[in-house]
Amino acid sequence: MGGPPVVDGVVLPESVDGKLVEWTTKYAATIAKEFQPATAIRRIVITAVEAPPDTTRSWGADQQLGEYIQFWFDGVRTWAEIETGQDLDPNHRVYTAETVGAGLTFIAPKHEDVLGFRLSSPPVEPVTASGWQLILAAVRDDIEPPLGLLLYRDARAAYARGFFRRAIIDAAAALELALAGILKSRIGDLPGKQRKRLEGRPTLGASINIAEVSGIKFDVPYEKLKELNSARNDAVHRAQAPGALETSALLCVAGEFLLTAPRVKGSSASAD
Repeated sequence: MGGPPVVDGVVLPESVDGKLVEWTTKYAATIAKEFQPATAIRRIVITAVEAPPDTTRSWGADQQLGEYIQFWFDGVRTWAEIETGQDLDPNHRVYTAETVGAGLTFIAPKHEDVLGFRLSSPPVEPVTASGWQLILAAVRDDIEPPLGLLLYRDARAAYARGFFRRAIIDAAAALELALAGILKSRIGDLPGKQRKRLEGRPTLGASINIAEVSGIKFDVPYEKLKELNSARNDAVHRAQAPGALETSALLCVAGEFLLTAPRVKGSSASAD
């Protein structure tokens, strides 16, 4: 645990103390049994096959490569967030520690100090070896995750930071993109009246109605989709934000739809 991997063509420089450079470590979190044993990766080896310098800049090839690594890492991080549902943005607070009772003076029993701390940490879901291969290959080939999944990722991150209004808007946008794609792919199965409505670039609420009237069945009940749309309208038009529990439930609606929408239940459109 912690030593460098044995990879052909990759040699740790003698100037680097292998005992000080950690390659892997144990997770500082509880891992679900189905994912055990799990190892936390601290470093990823990159072999630059060709890195011609940009002669118009004063920086050399190594400096330009170092600058590019940041963009590469953002791609890896984004795909890992999509794969695991975790917020891995280094600019976001991951672990929170809140004091309990700070600034309070208790008369009986006499007490004037912090009573304790409330610690919270997100669940950790490891990525399998094959998952890492797919992530690194996608970043290498400059393939980005679908926009709907990115929006849902942003919705979860906003929720974790207490930005419930932003979370609802992003979750609804993710739902709208997914639903629009499904309706477009099945436009030939829609009744004529609903097909015309779809050609008019309908809103999320109208798209939900088109799918419902057309007899398309999803794993997620239509009432739940309407609740998310209603919350989205309140957030956009009335600057209202639901509470933490309601926001969490609505994010689950969007997440379940994104997960199950590709598997639309078979149903023929009505003749209306």
